[in-house]
Amino acid sequence: MKEQLSKYKFKKFATEALLNGLRLHFDSVLLFKNNSFPTALQISIIAIEEIAKAKWVEHYYDSSITNDGFPSKKFEQKWLKLLYYHPKKQYEFLARELFEFSPKFVEFVKTGQLELQKQKATYVGLEKKKGNVDINSRISIPNKVKKSDAKKIISLLNDVLIEICEIKILHESYFGIEEMDNIINNELLEKLKIWNFKSGIKSRKWFNEWTKK
Repeated sequence: MKEQLSKYKFKKFATEALLNGLRLHFDSVLLFKNNSFPTALQISIIAIEEIAKAKWVEHYYDSSITNDGFPSKKFEQKWLKLLYYHPKKQYEFLARELFEFSPKFVEFVKTGQLELQKQKATYVGLEKKKGNVDINSRISIPNKVKKSDAKKIISLLNDVLIEICEIKILHESYFGIEEMDNIINNELLEKLKIWNFKSGIKSRKWFNEWTKK
């Protein structure tokens, strides 16, 4: 029995996560078009997590084979556990291009508000306060999720995916795993461009905002 992930399994893991993230993204678009805004938002945030996971696994794999080899079993297990922590994946979605994202949105993700937004889009519940359930808070109901919130998150992921497609098509590669690059093509790009909205959350204009901090 193997004690660490094989190269094959690393590549398979990253590729399947990318495919699943794309599936979830287009599902969220369909839900949005059918006015199911809470579920559209929920699924879109999960899609962000899957795309982040795909890129994170790919980066770990590519860095390992091009540098000093794969880390120890202990390190690998510690890192793999992070893939099951949703707020960490949400932040990882931004991390490698942090200064191209709105500082306000980065803080929103960093403080766990995106995860809270996902929870509110999914469950009926009460607010938490200092680790306890606040029985005096209003009951949170998914149907209160705004159309604009769902549109913003779907648009953000769509913007990022379009950028990945355009870079890959221009340079003929994007990922360090060929199977992932094979998924990124003109057909996918045209499908993504059907979504007519932009988020404004990711742009090189945000560099100036970050330099003021």
